[in-house]
Amino acid sequence: MRKLFRPSLLLVLGLAAALPAAAWDVRGDASAADFRDFARRFASAAYAYPGHPAKALGITGFEAFAEASYDDTFDEQPFFAGAVDGDLDGGFLSVARVGVRKGLPGHVDLGVSLAEAVGTDLRLATAEVQWAFLDGGAVSPAAALRIVATRSQGGGGFTLDQGGIEVLASKGFPLLTPYIGGGVAFSRARLDRSAGLSDLSVAHTQPIAYAGLRLSLLIPKITAEIQRGDTTQYALRVALGF
Repeated sequence: MRKLFRPSLLLVLGLAAALPAAAWDVRGDASAADFRDFARRFASAAYAYPGHPAKALGITGFEAFAEASYDDTFDEQPFFAGAVDGDLDGGFLSVARVGVRKGLPGHVDLGVSLAEAVGTDLRLATAEVQWAFLDGGAVSPAAALRIVATRSQGGGGFTLDQGGIEVLASKGFPLLTPYIGGGVAFSRARLDRSAGLSDLSVAHTQPIAYAGLRLSLLIPKITAEIQRGDTTQYALRVALGF
């Protein structure tokens, strides 16, 4: 767990400050094979996992959050040198995200967020809708259907569009709420390559799974999440709301 909390917490707390200037980007001369492998691994890291339990916020519920994910083996992959120009900040890939969620009638929550792959100018705008078809109670768990859609901005010649559908379940206890979930992520990446080289486009489908634990204090809600897509990574979220 030390791998999760030390770098991720520093990133979450630093979101209010300016993020660093671009330290890496996708090579315009990447081979088709390197780009395919990069796109799959990056799509897994950039996916907007929930970071919250299944229970609906309620019609008066609202929360704002900041989070960061942590993949410490991204630069050890065979594709890295051929697909990435530059070095990862801190030696690991992190995606920092801020967003808001709002409860609506019918046990429905809507959310929007903006993320940045730290060390790049690639930003990811995400919208999500979650419907708690079981809202849970004193002894029964909550269960929800969640749908997300993401589109990239910036990134030079690299673009990424994603969608996902998931089912998650959680059980609330005093202070602590564990949850688990899984689903399918759909991704399409494109690279406008250097002059004289054909542009590249790859699409793929990935199963995803996750497990998390939310600690609800008087004001903040702190969530640690383990995420599994193309690899296992970790995320930490701090949320304020009611």
